Amino acid sequence: MEASSALTVMNTTNRYHYELPLGTTALVILFYLGLSAWMVHLALGFAEMPHLGLIALSVIFATLALVVLIRRLGFPSTLELTDDAILLPRGHPWPRITTIPYADIISIKDCGHLTVTTGKGSFWVGAIRFKDCAAVREIISLKTEIGLVPWDGTDIRPKFDSDELPRPLVQWVQPDWTRFRARAEISKPVLYQLRTELWFFVRCFAFCCAFIVVPFFGFVLLPWLYLAGAIQIVPACISSVIAASVIAIYITMWHWLTGIFQIRSETKFSFRDRGITEQLPNGQQCNWNYPQFCGWAVIEREFKGHILKILLLKRLVKDRARDEAFALPDSSVRDQVVKILNDRQVPQAPDLKPPWEVE
Repeated sequence: MEASSALTVMNTTNRYHYELPLGTTALVILFYLGLSAWMVHLALGFAEMPHLGLIALSVIFATLALVVLIRRLGFPSTLELTDDAILLPRGHPWPRITTIPYADIISIKDCGHLTVTTGKGSFWVGAIRFKDCAAVREIISLKTEIGLVPWDGTDIRPKFDSDELPRPLVQWVQPDWTRFRARAEISKPVLYQLRTELWFFVRCFAFCCAFIVVPFFGFVLLPWLYLAGAIQIVPACISSVIAASVIAIYITMWHWLTGIFQIRSETKFSFRDRGITEQLPNGQQCNWNYPQFCGWAVIEREFKGHILKILLLKRLVKDRARDEAFALPDSSVRDQVVKILNDRQVPQAPDLKPPWEVE
């Protein structure tokens, strides 16, 4: 009888009403309406161009409040658990459906709500949005074959710092090789470094102009010049370009320094059955599924009398290859990692070079 019940769960699309509580939705609507009323109040103190801009913002906030109300009453969100994937509504004010295949799930963390981790990011399934959290936990556990402890609603909820499941096949804390990487990055050809940072500066400058300078010039400087009756557009344009250049130079310098000192000690790596997790000391995570990698190699480099064992991984990012390098603590971890990669059919690439040695 229990086997029949489990089979029914595994072959049925389960749907659950997935919305914020009514009180929370009402607060969101009141928040947008309050912003709309505030914009109208501010508009009364201006004339012409600033007046029109504030009225436009008021209309936008009022429209958002109306969209939230219509969407909640006429188009309620639904969480679906199909045979192959989780269909999770995400976004505001009009959620879009995000498909999370069970086969891509690397780990699950249960701390009162479910955090599902895949190679494309982490997704939050909020328990506050629906009443059938226990049933959803059980179905996801069955589909992913990850043994979550069932919660019957009577015991204390899982702790906020609960462990991620499944347990890692191998896990280690990266040894400190910051000085080696910094020296390797600095020793790159000067022309290569200049070309890389110059291209980054051009993109950063274009971003500053498009999203900082142009809006500031359009919504602040032009109305002020119009009201002051002064024709100083050219000096204002020059000042805006100089400001964008200073911001872009600062960000470029920061990018160059973080590239040199990019290795953080106490970074933890976990190889699980379906993917790899890199956890930085500040808690931030990077996750990858094994199919994202198209090659690997293990190399050794000498640094101050010690032999560093380095794992090189080549992964595809939007049809472009990107190299990752991780330091291994010892030969035992190296052998376990090599076995996992071979078992997951990640191809070996003996000619793969570390990123700091590629010209």
